Amino acid sequence: MSSFPSSAFGGAWRLTYRRLWAPKHWLVIVLWSALLGLLCRATVHDGRTHAYFQWVLDTYLSLLLPIFAFIFGAGAIRDDLGPGMVDYVFTRPVRRPAYLVFKYLSHLACSQLDFLIPFATLLTVGANRHIPGLEAAAPLLLLGQAVTLAAFSAFGFLCGVLTSRYVVIGLIYAATVEAGLGNIPTELNRISLTHHVRAMLGPLASPGGAVTEGPLATTLQLLLWSAGMLTVAAVVFSHRELAGPPREA
Repeated sequence: MSSFPSSAFGGAWRLTYRRLWAPKHWLVIVLWSALLGLLCRATVHDGRTHAYFQWVLDTYLSLLLPIFAFIFGAGAIRDDLGPGMVDYVFTRPVRRPAYLVFKYLSHLACSQLDFLIPFATLLTVGANRHIPGLEAAAPLLLLGQAVTLAAFSAFGFLCGVLTSRYVVIGLIYAATVEAGLGNIPTELNRISLTHHVRAMLGPLASPGGAVTEGPLATTLQLLLWSAGMLTVAAVVFSHRELAGPPREA
């Protein structure tokens, strides 16, 4: 029995990692990374440190990465709610909340590998544009990417468990929280997930600016947000009727 959790995680991992061997999957990642690099290169000119880091922070880490992390996360759990997968997955000897957590961890591990390619592309563009301090900033940027993926993947899992129309919830959240409350200079902006990443990385775009949130605080807060969303998702998931023909949430 002591090996049961590792066996259950291994099963969830085997159901998830297969995408890493799909040529079409990597083709999409590479093409998207190339487009991202071209867009960054067209926007940022040589030696423009502020413009480069501001673009990475506002366009990549606060917009594009959250969108893709959310959609991929929600899509990953929705794939397991189809009638064929339900018949297979939920006849296995693993509790639903445990399976959801294992599925999330497997998906997040694969996503972290996937997004190393666009991250490397942006660093290459920065080096090509002779951005000073890029090497020293790279670990902090990678941390920002990692915690953003963790938080928005968890949010995607929660919305994917709640409804098949998870994009609607995502749009409402983006409009009211990220674009609205997240830009209000009060304590309310702390409910914005991207606010924490911007607070951590802001000094890169504005050298000399005050550090309002350190790497450790940002990591802990976003991991706590992720754990909270996964907990709610697990509760809903454990009580949801999944057997029988597919139905809309």
